[in-house]
Amino acid sequence: MKAFTLICVLATALKGIFALNIVNSTSLDSERRSADTCADPNLAVKFRQWYSISQRAHVLDLTIAIVNANTETGADWTWQADSFLAWGSPQEFVFPFYVFVSTTTGDNIYLLSSDGTVPTVAGAISGGIVGFAYSTQICGSVPLFSLANAAAGDHWYTTSTAERDALISVGWADEGVMAFVLPVPSWCVLP
Repeated sequence: MKAFTLICVLATALKGIFALNIVNSTSLDSERRSADTCADPNLAVKFRQWYSISQRAHVLDLTIAIVNANTETGADWTWQADSFLAWGSPQEFVFPFYVFVSTTTGDNIYLLSSDGTVPTVAGAISGGIVGFAYSTQICGSVPLFSLANAAAGDHWYTTSTAERDALISVGWADEGVMAFVLPVPSWCVLP
């Protein structure tokens, strides 16, 4: 265990120093980036899932947005998971995904627009574009599954089929694939 931890620490340091692009075997290794079809994965940023106890809601966002919300409004968002990699600004070959906030439950619902129109959600107001992702599974991307718990008025988003299936088994509704995103690299996970 100590040797593995030391290797992870050294690998993390080397990754930072040399900006190595180490990804897992299901990621970009299987498909090389093509300038004709893929957004630049080096420009992708990490989206995290956060939870607010007071709002009983999950949200997907970049760390800076949550830090700002917690500081400026006294919000109580806490980090729960590094969810996926996507783009924080427009790139070729990716489409915007929007957040909608339910006016009754405060639930955050995310939808991708691949046709240039802003989607709508009944009973929710648009919070605008959150990020950019693929509309089809290309360039090493994986599905971002959407699940809903209607009783709690909450949504959860995951790239894990095991997590999706576990939530379905305890009553969450499968709402399908919201978008296709890049997986968070898992090359150095402690046992």
